[in-house]
This record gives sequence, C-alpha cells and structure tokens, in this order.
Amino acid sequence: MKPSEYNKEAREAFGKTLVDIGMAVFKGIILLFTIIPITAILKSIFDGPESTDTMVQAFFTMDNGTYLLLVGFIGLSFLIGHIFRKEGLKHIHAANQENA
Repeated sequence: MKPSEYNKEAREAFGKTLVDIGMAVFKGIILLFTIIPITAILKSIFDGPESTDTMVQAFFTMDNGTYLLLVGFIGLSFLIGHIFRKEGLKHIHAANQENA
C-alpha cells in the first residue's frame, strides 16, 4: 500500500514519523560534532602533558581515502535526514490539505 493511499490520520502519522527520523539523524550528527571533540579534550587532560597525541595530529595523519570516507558519511547522513524530513512534511501537508 502506497502512502498516498492512506487515510488522513494514517498519512499524517506517517509524515510525523518521517520527520522524527530526519530530526534524529540531524541530532546524531550534532552529537557527533560535540561529543567527540569533548572526549578528545578530556582524554588529553586525564592523560597528562606527556601525551603528544592530539586530535589535530590525528586529523592531519589520516590519508585521503579516510578523509573522503568521513566527509562522504557525514554528507550522506545530512542528505538522508533532509530527505526524510522533506517527505514527512510533504505527507503532513497533503493530509492537512484533505481537511480543507
């Protein structure tokens, strides 16, 4: 059964679910960009000054394939989150149009 064949309530619930999935992906990305740097800072604090491994050094020692893979995964997750959110809003809008 296609989402366009759902009744109004089911289509609105389906749209809200898609929006929730898209927002969960965005929240996961934001957590990734906040938790990993904080963890690296705390690791360097607890390891002491003799530790020479920093996040910047680790970032610069990665090869080009790793950069490409990292940027690709982040870009893909943004794209997937945007698509789910956009489709969810489309279904919610269509369900609201059926009311009018």
